[in-house]
Amino acid sequence: MRSAVDDAARRLEAAGVERPRREAMQLLARLMETDRGGVLARGPDPLSPGTAATFEALVARRERREPLQYLVGEEEFCGLAFKVDRHVLVPRPETEIVVETVVSLPLDPDVRVLDVGTGSGCIATALAVLRPEWCVVALDSSSAALTVARANVERHGVEARVELVEGDLSDLSPAGSHRFDVVVSNPPYVAEDEWTELAPEVRDHEPKEALVPGPTGLEAYRSLAPAAYRSLAPGGFLVVELGWRSEPGAREAIHAAGFSIVEVRPDFRKIPRVMIARR
Repeated sequence: MRSAVDDAARRLEAAGVERPRREAMQLLARLMETDRGGVLARGPDPLSPGTAATFEALVARRERREPLQYLVGEEEFCGLAFKVDRHVLVPRPETEIVVETVVSLPLDPDVRVLDVGTGSGCIATALAVLRPEWCVVALDSSSAALTVARANVERHGVEARVELVEGDLSDLSPAGSHRFDVVVSNPPYVAEDEWTELAPEVRDHEPKEALVPGPTGLEAYRSLAPAAYRSLAPGGFLVVELGWRSEPGAREAIHAAGFSIVEVRPDFRKIPRVMIARR
């Protein structure tokens, strides 16, 4: 078993994976339904032929820079485990700031939230777990993504308070005629020229339509802002995630739709990451 991990780590290092030994251990631990300690404890033991073949296939996929999260089938977000696959973006730590921002807003207990572009459902599910009195509508244009979101909603027992709806961020009418107190979104914000420079894990494997809205990277904000304005009750909040160079364009689009910008919160690298606006 130790030699299998050593060989896998060498191959992953040659492929440019940043933490090759750690990832090799994670893959084998996941395959054996144990943790790192379990793998280390059985270090001298050989792998069975079937396990060795499956491990080889996983290592080969990681060599091609398929995201580790897709190979193990999940990622942690806000302390919760979420199923992920090639139909959804891998949840990222920066997006946890979006959830933290929404739960910090001055809201009444009986709140309706619309999560636009829900993907894996990580934002919608985390909000429903953190705020059991809230009702959340999770909207996405991809039926495949909604299948993943449904699995996550059910996994965390919030299916009674999270409604999954197929629809586009430029037209929120499928979410219903009832006005929302919060519209929240991690929209696509990567410009076309940025996308070509992304890490292979992102550029070659994550769904491009969830990353790139158009040439400038600002197209989603321009579509979302007026649709969100129409969907919000007076005084309602729009909370959006920003890309590293999105703030000026997002601010212009959101202000033009009639919102007042309340605050922009930075991430742990001091990059403007979350914009709060109010109707």
